[in-house]
Amino acid sequence: MDLFSKSEFGLEALFKKLYFAQTETDIDKIILSDSVLSGQTNWYPIGNNYSNFGVIENQQSNPIAALIEKITNSIDAILMRKCFEAGCNPKSSEAPRSMEDAVKRFFPDHKNWDLPGFRKSQSESIQILADGPRMNTSLVIYDDGEGQHPEDFESTFLSLLEGNKNEIHFVQGKYNMGGSGSIVFCGKKSYQLIGSKRYDVTGKFGYTLIREHPLTEKEHFTKKNTWYEYLKINGEIPSFDIKKMDLKLHNRLFTKGTIIKLYSYDLPSGSRSVISRDLNQSINEYLFEPALPLITIDKKERYPDDINLERDLYGLKRRLEKDDNKYIDEHFTEE
Repeated sequence: MDLFSKSEFGLEALFKKLYFAQTETDIDKIILSDSVLSGQTNWYPIGNNYSNFGVIENQQSNPIAALIEKITNSIDAILMRKCFEAGCNPKSSEAPRSMEDAVKRFFPDHKNWDLPGFRKSQSESIQILADGPRMNTSLVIYDDGEGQHPEDFESTFLSLLEGNKNEIHFVQGKYNMGGSGSIVFCGKKSYQLIGSKRYDVTGKFGYTLIREHPLTEKEHFTKKNTWYEYLKINGEIPSFDIKKMDLKLHNRLFTKGTIIKLYSYDLPSGSRSVISRDLNQSINEYLFEPALPLITIDKKERYPDDINLERDLYGLKRRLEKDDNKYIDEHFTEE
């Protein structure tokens, strides 16, 4: 066994190596160069189901819609954190009965989000950042929500159809799919990195790597379909202690919450250029009225000539309601 299987230092080094990899080709090289990662005994099927291929692949037919799942989960996670911090059990009768109620209760200044400065400040709690070459873009999704302990990954991020949000009225995610619809759009091999630390900073930072199982030559003869799987080391979700990490987020270090990286994401034409412009617009079209604002950020290294690489967004409804909007007419005629 090598360094990664023996020490917390090695597990931290592995996470950073995976996180700062820019494309799925980089992840390939990391896996092939390490005996622990390349050994099949360290990979487990998502949802403990070797037939998860159909469940995961039939969720979304569009990469933007699949990305919206991730954003929805981030919004849910922040509202859950706020509920816990208020000393309220999310499943109790004292909890908000709708997402609108949750925003009013937990964000008393939410009406200020119509003002650019207030909206920009709040939007930094949910960030979508670009990485990698221009035409082989990887996406990082960060939120400062409730986060999860490493020992809870398999019942949250890595579960399928468990429905543990069914009793919580103020969140959108209900079926506990872990936002798995985006996996199939992560390049050709479906690499997705998930890292998280609980909101109260107890416990360790945990992480795992998801991929499509590479069928062996023998399996090609015995298996009709492949499956999707995640990494454990020595039978456990890899974890290590942190106080803070510099993960190149916007205006902050990572201390708690969740961070996900989608490698070589298959963005459709029209969304592949500067993500703070093109992807921002595509997300706006799908998110009509999100509960919380978010921000999209591209890199100067990718687009050195672009002067606006950071744009917040708050849904198509608010965008259309602007006083100077040319697409909305308050009057109509029969003609």
